[in-house]
Amino acid sequence: MSTQAPHIVLAPDSYKGSASALEIAHALAEGLQTAWPHARLTLAPMADGGEGTLDCLAAGRDVAWQSTSILAIHGERIDAPWFCDQAGTAVIESAQVLGLPLIEAQPNAPRLQARGSHALGELIAAALDTGIHDLVIGLGGSACNDAGLGLLSALGAHATAVDGTQVAPTMDGLLALDRIDLTGLDARLQKTRIRVLCDVDNPLLGERGASRVYGPQKGLSDADIEAVEAAFIRLADSAAPPGLATATGSGAAGGLGFALALIGGELCSGANTLLDMTGLRETLADADLVITGEGRSDTQTLSGKLPLAIADAAKPTPTVLLSGAIADEARTELGQHFAGCYTLVERAGSVAEAVADPLRWARVAAADIGADLGSLITPADAPEPAQE
Repeated sequence: MSTQAPHIVLAPDSYKGSASALEIAHALAEGLQTAWPHARLTLAPMADGGEGTLDCLAAGRDVAWQSTSILAIHGERIDAPWFCDQAGTAVIESAQVLGLPLIEAQPNAPRLQARGSHALGELIAAALDTGIHDLVIGLGGSACNDAGLGLLSALGAHATAVDGTQVAPTMDGLLALDRIDLTGLDARLQKTRIRVLCDVDNPLLGERGASRVYGPQKGLSDADIEAVEAAFIRLADSAAPPGLATATGSGAAGGLGFALALIGGELCSGANTLLDMTGLRETLADADLVITGEGRSDTQTLSGKLPLAIADAAKPTPTVLLSGAIADEARTELGQHFAGCYTLVERAGSVAEAVADPLRWARVAAADIGADLGSLITPADAPEPAQE
């Protein structure tokens, strides 16, 4: 390694609802260049199946973009983007039609119980209509918690209550569910390879399950969680083979991992799969330092999210975590995986200020990382800042 030109790989996730991964990567580059104007910087904006997955996989590839009109989770019709690559693989991002930012931007958005995953099922059907037989679906950042009931209904499943009436394709419908019949599922699914990029490794059920871990951030009370868990169990008992509801990744995106596995999907680590599909794993091997991050890091980051996957893939190269905020209860454990942990909030002074101008504070934080480079890289390899 040249002592004057360290190679730094910038591989952030998006800062959900605030800045894209590409925007953050550029801001990091600008900040680092104030301390290390001659550093060799590789910009590699990333995703883990959630927001930004489409852009991550489309970058540098020859793809044909598509657009489908969908009634999305917030109750408004949108033109949802997706693409097909030259190999005939279609790539869909669930966050485009089910993402939390859609709900947060809609003052009259449906309450959680009235939301479901129907829009993603419609998007899958639209992709099948084009004749594709290879489908990659990114899961993450969803605003629903219906174990994929809406998705299954959109693809032909028949879900009923105890009295035999059809239930709504929402969480309310899930709570009323008695059984589900999958015999009417779209026959084209059996002839389609489906790879599911899960942003977390949680199962559908149990203490690490979708509702217990992610339900509170979506608005579920303790009582709600128990009711939804019971409904998840009824759904699994009605339709799933033993073990599916406790499989790794089945709890991703409010249980969408479970539903997609139920129709033949292969549940994969989104972060690790994207590391391979983008070629980033090879790039990390040549780095002196890696910087990654996300909008907020907490104990969920340790459940297979992108920053941890990048830190593991980069070893023994040190990795720095730069996130919008880091939960206090997660700092110690995160510190065991990262050479340094930095936040925008600590520099901006408040969450509101950091959210208002994330790129400014990302530049400031990157300059601080540049100033600390000597302590972040092992002493024997630590370069000295270039003298102008």
